[in-house]
Amino acid sequence: MALWALMMLFIVYLPRIAKTLVPPTTIAIRQEKMKEIKEFERHVTLHSNTKKHRKTYRVPPARFNPNRYSLEEWMYLGLSRKQASAVLKFCRFPLKSKDDLLKIFIIPKELYELIKDSTYYEVVPKYPPHEKPKFPEKQVAIVRISMDEIDSTKLVSLPGIGPFYAKMVMKHEQALGGFHSKEQLLEVYKMNEEIYTILCKHLDFSQPKIRKISINRASKEELAKHPYLDWAQANSIVKMRKQLGGYRSLEELLDSHLINPETFDKILPYVSL
Repeated sequence: MALWALMMLFIVYLPRIAKTLVPPTTIAIRQEKMKEIKEFERHVTLHSNTKKHRKTYRVPPARFNPNRYSLEEWMYLGLSRKQASAVLKFCRFPLKSKDDLLKIFIIPKELYELIKDSTYYEVVPKYPPHEKPKFPEKQVAIVRISMDEIDSTKLVSLPGIGPFYAKMVMKHEQALGGFHSKEQLLEVYKMNEEIYTILCKHLDFSQPKIRKISINRASKEELAKHPYLDWAQANSIVKMRKQLGGYRSLEELLDSHLINPETFDKILPYVSL
């Protein structure tokens, strides 16, 4: 056992003994050779960077106004599509001189030097506040739509009114039985101040076309469909009609405890005997 233990220790420590007895071989490189290697590395790096960043820019074929140049024309001069798109945004202000052109940091210095003498800019005359030229205002005829001719097609033809609002207006018009006042437009689903103003400007309420409901013949289902009546009110109208043997005047609707004066005033234009 002792012999085996000694052999195992010898195997474990053999590499360390060998490293001590046999020192590692060193590779000696001459100083001149190291200089050649560093110079070659520097040359390769410089050549690679120069090739990578080298960009070719063109001289414009003719004098041009930068504010009127297109995306493709800026790209022809050497800008990338992204750079050309950014330059177009600056030109919207617009540019008034070469100094303004120089301030566009996206345009490389090399390109600016090539194009600066080929640019021109429109001169906008400056007038003192009291000497500004006055131009006659263009008179535009306002389209008017009568309530007895209203439909979705006519509404969509109005400026600022799209299919959605045209549909919502006509949906409420059908449910009501016609508009008789502009204030009823405020009841339209998702109506806002801007759309309301446009509609009031173009809609003519002088000749409303109202479709009435007969309170002596309509069922409670038909009455309940009207926006100004609920199911309980419609049911009350029908029950009172049976008790009275028919309505002799519209004012008799006020005898129902469910029909208050406010509701009566709202439904009055839409009901008949």
